[in-house]
Amino acid sequence: MSNTQTEAGSGDTIAASRKRVLVVVKQPLKALAEASDDQRLKKLLVPNSADHERLVRTQLEHDQSLQHVVSVLSDHGIDARCVIRHPGEHFEIRDDEKMVITVGGDGTFLDASHSVLNDVPMLGVNSAPHSSFGHFCLTDRSGFETALSSILSGRRKPSSLLRLKLTLDEEVVDIPVLNEVLLAHIIPAGTSRYKLEVGGETASHKSSGLIISTPSGSTGFMRSAAGPIADITDETFAFWVDKPFKTPGVSFPLRGGEVVDGKLVVTSEMIDGMLYIDGAHIQRPFPHGAKLTVTVHESPLRAYVDPACHDRYKSDSWA
Repeated sequence: MSNTQTEAGSGDTIAASRKRVLVVVKQPLKALAEASDDQRLKKLLVPNSADHERLVRTQLEHDQSLQHVVSVLSDHGIDARCVIRHPGEHFEIRDDEKMVITVGGDGTFLDASHSVLNDVPMLGVNSAPHSSFGHFCLTDRSGFETALSSILSGRRKPSSLLRLKLTLDEEVVDIPVLNEVLLAHIIPAGTSRYKLEVGGETASHKSSGLIISTPSGSTGFMRSAAGPIADITDETFAFWVDKPFKTPGVSFPLRGGEVVDGKLVVTSEMIDGMLYIDGAHIQRPFPHGAKLTVTVHESPLRAYVDPACHDRYKSDSWA
């Protein structure tokens, strides 16, 4: 399959008005290893090793999932245009494509979401559940037909997921953030220094970084840093300071919390600062004096997710 496209199916309806869908497909590690010049990565292709067996199993599981998704769509009279996901690459959604389906994991879903700027809904299918968590994926291969049927019948509705709008030095960053933005020193061992303005308060911090998270992203990096967890459909975003440097006997202001008024401003006090947007693939330099303004994006993402999917995290403990 190439990034140009492939077509599957020949129907004419999706819930009486939809005709086609776009399927964004993960590029499996096996394909990346085959195309790489890195000899250490090439070792994954050596037969009879544990790494190779896992690689082959994941590839097979992924291929079977994609074939099943395309087959089920065709059985329901739906045409599918498939494109391979390349991290950070933008793609166009055609006017007659009324849904975006991702076949992969959370990385595939996140990358695809950056290209969805209208009200076209998204559905995530976890293509290899044994190796992929798939937080944004409503289903995997085994439940895809049931999930699709509930969507087509109107029994399942898409949820509205808040996204973040980033303005860096008065210029809007053209990426609607679905998970989080991490503000940190370019070197993980370096100290992150910045001035934070939120809710009428201002504080200068030293820390390992500042996480600014949507409700959807609150069970990811935010949770790993012991930050607050929100319901996936909540309508406010939050911030959390990762590993703050606290002077003994002095309180640490603005450690974290909800951004109730919908605006947060950060000014870099680092020479080598960096912004990491929805993971590691999308980065923006954040040098000394650079100013980042974070607000709620005007285009929330409509996605078929379980509205209660964050409940299990709220009672979970690291102990």
